[in-house]
Amino acid sequence: MTTPTPPPPTPRTQVLEALRHYAVTYQESAHQLARWMELPTVDGTALGEVIWAEREDAPLTPAKLSSRIGLTSGATTALLNRLEAQGLVARSRESTDRRVVTLRATEQAHERIEPFLRRGGAALEAALDDYDDEALEAVRAFLTRLAAVLPGASDASPPPPADESPTTAS
Repeated sequence: MTTPTPPPPTPRTQVLEALRHYAVTYQESAHQLARWMELPTVDGTALGEVIWAEREDAPLTPAKLSSRIGLTSGATTALLNRLEAQGLVARSRESTDRRVVTLRATEQAHERIEPFLRRGGAALEAALDDYDDEALEAVRAFLTRLAAVLPGASDASPPPPADESPTTAS
């Protein structure tokens, strides 16, 4: 029995394969971050999410972190307890609603993680420098659109109709 020959790659299949490759590589970078910080993978991933959210001026709550890393609220609480015990994360009440807990990476966490981020950041900046703002905006819009149609995307904000996408607008 012979194995059927796969069809030749198309631009669509090549884009999807490139996205898969990026996702796998991104996940591996999260594993490298955890190793750098000498943390279990899930703890390192969580710390990375807390720091990224801070840098975007959108700090996480435990519930948002739980959703991002795919853990139950109980498992997230245990994870945060471990990170807090190591002096890497602090919980604070910054909202006028005192029930809302905000997660912040500590100064110690920032100091330990900075060399790792600096090492990868220079390469990312160099890669982005290869594209002008118009191309980067097209990539951003494309990735945002794809993320909106993936399983688990919020039903509260449905993707825009295809005729409103930047690639089909006149």
